[in-house]
Amino acid sequence: MTIAIRTWRLWNEENGQALVLGALCMALLMAAMALAVDVGYMHIRQAQLQTAADSAALAAGLEISNCSSTGGVVCSNMKTAAEKALIEDAITSATITPTSKCSVPSSTGLAMIINVGPCVMGSSDPNNGDAYMAEVVLTEPQSTIFGSLFGVSTINLVARSEAGEAYYLSSGGGNCIYTQSITINSGGRLDLTNCGIYDGGSLGTDSGAKVTASTFLYYGTWSPDNCNGNSCKWTLGGGQTQPTHTNAAQSDPLANLTAPSQPATSSTNTQTPSNGQTLQPGYYPNGFNINSGSTVNLSPGLYYMGGSINVNSGAGLTCTGCTGGAGVTLYFTGGSLQANSGSSVELSAPSAGSTSNGDVANMLIWEGTNGQDMTIDSGSSSYYSGVIYLPNQTLTLNSGSGTTINSNSTATALDVKSLMVDSGDHFVINGSDSYLGGGTETLGSFALAE
Repeated sequence: MTIAIRTWRLWNEENGQALVLGALCMALLMAAMALAVDVGYMHIRQAQLQTAADSAALAAGLEISNCSSTGGVVCSNMKTAAEKALIEDAITSATITPTSKCSVPSSTGLAMIINVGPCVMGSSDPNNGDAYMAEVVLTEPQSTIFGSLFGVSTINLVARSEAGEAYYLSSGGGNCIYTQSITINSGGRLDLTNCGIYDGGSLGTDSGAKVTASTFLYYGTWSPDNCNGNSCKWTLGGGQTQPTHTNAAQSDPLANLTAPSQPATSSTNTQTPSNGQTLQPGYYPNGFNINSGSTVNLSPGLYYMGGSINVNSGAGLTCTGCTGGAGVTLYFTGGSLQANSGSSVELSAPSAGSTSNGDVANMLIWEGTNGQDMTIDSGSSSYYSGVIYLPNQTLTLNSGSGTTINSNSTATALDVKSLMVDSGDHFVINGSDSYLGGGTETLGSFALAE
């Protein structure tokens, strides 16, 4: 009986269970503390690497314009600048030989990748392939303090950054097309000499589109549609092989201009000028219409239009006195200039504004808020020398297949809300005299992107 009672007491003793449970809890707590130490250290080191990557990207990006070429070339200036930036951030005192890679392998020590034209993130990066952006990636394996107890002895840290020009022009006389949306339909063609294009919103191209320019930058989206393969032709400067994405939206370079004041009604105000008539500057409340077979001449000065100027098929609009810097400015508070198929328009803007006649320097066509969309649907002899400024309207180039227009212009610039290049249209711009900004860097600035 005594033996049975002692056996029962041994099986029901609880003092040893608490000791075992406490030991297990302490082990788990210590493991959690060890993990917290590892994670905290990794977080600190990751932040240090990111700061260094930002500095290296800025340093490398600043050297892009000093390299002999772009479009994937990492020159020695970029490498040296990035290496020095790391040393200044106390990341390493030794020289790191950078490589150019679009994938990030594990490394045995601190390593640096430099790419001209970010590519590590692929198409998910809005700056992917931008020839004026430098991408820097730092990789470094870090040994864990307690992680090896759980089979994790090292963790590979990665920090990435981008920097470069928000809007860089490698050559040329500035920009001659600024718009928030360009659509180039099948067979549409733009030939720009010594100037570039900026699209600030949505770019659309179709099969057979052709563009020649010193640069072609777009912000926002690009819908190539049927422009895949070699169906579209891009002849661009600065190492660009196609329209290149820029990461910063640019503001309208002409937005701060003050519109001209309404002058007195013109002495030749008429809605139907006769063939051979020379009109004088001033206010035209209802615009005017040039009938087929008639050619109307404009004297230099400001034409303040309350309605459209319609140049019908077979009609002409000229300015024979637009020589030696003299020219015309057509300002529309309503309506627009409509040059119909088979018409001829040959106009030049003044090289300097004149207080006596109210015209605006370099401004050929300017529309206010209530102006209408404009269509250039004209013959091959037509030209528009000066700025066409439609801040709230669409300009449609629709000359018809095989017709080249504006080739006789000395300098043209288009600053429009939307630009539509219809199928078969061929529009030529022979420089812009930097109407929309000039030099090697314009309409933007250097910046850290990511």
